[in-house]
Amino acid sequence: MSLSSCEKHDDIVYFKSKCEADLNGQYLIDQTPFNWGLGPRTPYVIASEHEAEFTSDLSVDRHTMPLYYVTIQVYADEPWSFLSTTETIELVNTDDAQSISDYKNYCREHKINFATIFLASTLETEVVKEGSFKITSYNKEKQICSGTFTLQFSEGTLTGNFSL
Repeated sequence: MSLSSCEKHDDIVYFKSKCEADLNGQYLIDQTPFNWGLGPRTPYVIASEHEAEFTSDLSVDRHTMPLYYVTIQVYADEPWSFLSTTETIELVNTDDAQSISDYKNYCREHKINFATIFLASTLETEVVKEGSFKITSYNKEKQICSGTFTLQFSEGTLTGNFSL
């Protein structure tokens, strides 16, 4: 059994967890309907002492398929330090990475912050050139988290905030 906070929009009940973003003046949102079932729901953050992963699937409204699938991976030298600092994301040059999968593996192996965006319009994943990610509040006991991010990629600057 799972208990979650919900809210209602247009007679549909949604999980309270959501991510809202802006890309070149276009409003985007990620908020999963409550009747979604047992499948994965976004947005979410998975965190341990030394790393955190944020995922959000952004649409133009709550009823349409996502246009941008965002993944942000950050690492911390000190336990839980990403809970109190703004993490920077910068594309690093590496001769070892021949594909996006290679790049992500390289970053994971070397504990380098990175972000990717899958663009539904082109069916391609893009590595974010630069950006930032910050968890602005976190309550371990209640499992409540909120934060912000800014990501620069080929279509512009995606600026968002989330609450989980």
